[in-house]
Amino acid sequence: MLLHYVIWDINPVLLRLGIFEIRWYGLLFALGFLLGRQLWYHFLKGEGKPVNDLDALVLHTMLGTIVGARLGHVLFYDFSYYSQHPLEIFLPFVFTPTFKFTGYSGLASHGAAIGILTAIYIYVGYVVTPRFFPPKLSIKKQRRVSQSYLWVADRMMIVVALAGCLIRIGNFMNSEIIGKPTNNQYGVLFARDTTHRLQKISNAIDSIKVTKGNAQEQHDGQYQPVILTIAFKHGGFEEGAIRGFLEHNVKHFLTEDVCAAQHIYEPSSLPLQYTLSKNRKGAQLAHIATLGIPRHPAQLYEAFSCLILSLLLLRQWKIKKNRLRSGSMFGLFLTLVFGLRIVYESFKESDIICETILGPLKTPQILSVPLVVIGIMLLRYSTYKKERTE
Repeated sequence: MLLHYVIWDINPVLLRLGIFEIRWYGLLFALGFLLGRQLWYHFLKGEGKPVNDLDALVLHTMLGTIVGARLGHVLFYDFSYYSQHPLEIFLPFVFTPTFKFTGYSGLASHGAAIGILTAIYIYVGYVVTPRFFPPKLSIKKQRRVSQSYLWVADRMMIVVALAGCLIRIGNFMNSEIIGKPTNNQYGVLFARDTTHRLQKISNAIDSIKVTKGNAQEQHDGQYQPVILTIAFKHGGFEEGAIRGFLEHNVKHFLTEDVCAAQHIYEPSSLPLQYTLSKNRKGAQLAHIATLGIPRHPAQLYEAFSCLILSLLLLRQWKIKKNRLRSGSMFGLFLTLVFGLRIVYESFKESDIICETILGPLKTPQILSVPLVVIGIMLLRYSTYKKERTE
């Protein structure tokens, strides 16, 4: 097999301001809401609905998404931790072992789905008016004019599918939710965790780069030859000290670090294979020949599926608009997205918080089953309703 796999070593942080970080994930997450707002303006105006409802709809959706996704992660995946650290549920900080800004590192798509569906229910049936000075929240039961629950949900699925695509791309930028090892040509070697963690073991390291190795040295199975090039700061180490550092510290890291072992396979029984050179400035370079583990880009599988579904649903809306069968797009979204989620989980690496609790099924697969069932019921309902009206 030719070495066509991709080495992915992108910094997930776009901009750092003191203790605060702007990540690609957060930027793409926000972009989903911005594009969603524009789409909803198009939907409301295109079907003659009151455009002044737009801000209320976006606010309900935003709160439902964030609160639902966060609580979903807490309840479905990591309740034992957050039951002991309740302040971290909605605060983007960790307090132990040291105070640190983390953002919201745990969001669950199943929780987001429940949150969005709840938000639609509130939006359609109630008028919520917040007041800040003095603080007061007024909730009045009042149905939206010509906007039923299924009418909103059908069109919302176009927005949610697009946002799902952007969020999965954000997961890819974070090198998280990785797939299982693969020897396919489209495999991805996620190098970021290894290079980032390895650089922390010594202040003398200036930078680390991962490149493809010699194709003639290719190994059978899931391993592929790679070169780790470590650039040391000028004057940081003498050659003898560098050799000792590589043969002991780096070798130990590559064989013992749990995160590195997911992406790099360094045989513990063999000595570290490396050569030394110098760059133009005279700083030492170490070129380590080892083996990489390309993996399924499971995040991109889901991103591509969501993008295609969003475009298909948008096309369906443009053709039919207010002639759409009530519940049809809602049902199609639930059936396809969560049906494919069950399939895609088989390509993902197991996570300790997604351990099996029902035979071979993971937690996300189990949570997807009832949503697929609801989707099929909605499709049947929309077909039955059409038959009754004809």
